[in-house]
Amino acid sequence: MKSFWVIVPTYNPGQTEWAKWLSALKEQSWQPQQVLVVDSGSQDGTQALTHAEGHTLLTVKSIDFDHGGTRQWALSTALEAAAQNLQSSPDFVVFLTQDAILAEPTALEKLLEAFEHPMVAAAYGRQLPKPDATWTESFARTFNYPDLPHTVSLADREKLGIKACFFSNAFGAYRTQALLDQGGFPIGLPLGEDTFMAGKLLLSGHSLQYQAQAAVYHSHHYNGLQEFQRMFDTGVFHAQNPWLLQTFGKPEAEGFRFLKMQWQCLWRHQQSVHPLRGILQMLTSLGMKWCGYKMGKVHHLLPKRFGLYFSMYKTIWRNRT
Repeated sequence: MKSFWVIVPTYNPGQTEWAKWLSALKEQSWQPQQVLVVDSGSQDGTQALTHAEGHTLLTVKSIDFDHGGTRQWALSTALEAAAQNLQSSPDFVVFLTQDAILAEPTALEKLLEAFEHPMVAAAYGRQLPKPDATWTESFARTFNYPDLPHTVSLADREKLGIKACFFSNAFGAYRTQALLDQGGFPIGLPLGEDTFMAGKLLLSGHSLQYQAQAAVYHSHHYNGLQEFQRMFDTGVFHAQNPWLLQTFGKPEAEGFRFLKMQWQCLWRHQQSVHPLRGILQMLTSLGMKWCGYKMGKVHHLLPKRFGLYFSMYKTIWRNRT
């Protein structure tokens, strides 16, 4: 068994859902040496559940939460504590989110098996739609997380474009030293710390591995406004990091491929989804995403207060205004 830690940020996950998350972790065939729960001020009683399981609980103010910075702070804090106590640091660190439920007892084992290949510096697993997921969300999971594993190196950017550095910290693992060698996750991003790091690792000569046989249940019910907000944040992220698009290519081609396959999916499921309703859902979603992304790309031209309205992850905007 490999030496690894698990890090998960939390904020009011709900006692029922958090109990499911903890139970799925407890059933894993490979157990982490330490579980770091980074809580942003939950008031739903879930901190008590974390304490009851004996996991390490770190706390931050919700206004200070930062997708990259908070994850890196948690890792650095734990590594410093381990060094002070003359304990060994983990060879690998696994990141999860509070709403990503490990799908089977071998999920962590299968994810970490990716590191049998010495060039692999990071690996992410498959995300399955939850039972109550809509057809659009189920399609998105299938599109982004197929049933076949694959390895990606920098040479694949010609074929895959921006998809080459696709990665998800909802269920992803890193070689600890490789992560630290890149300076850890950056601060000040509305999202995308996982994509940022994936790009850096590829440029450093490492490979990424998609482990389709390692899975979590993870999906969302985003409405039109939330889709706008998330894509606004994506546009901001790309504007903050122009090197990603310059190195790997623009996302429009991948967007067109998504739309084409979604259209095909709709017509295959006419019996469960009325075509007119499906088309309306597709057009609404596409319009909101496109507008959000384009506005995010030019966020520097907008009054800063607009970020509070347009962003899904508002903490970095509160800290700026």
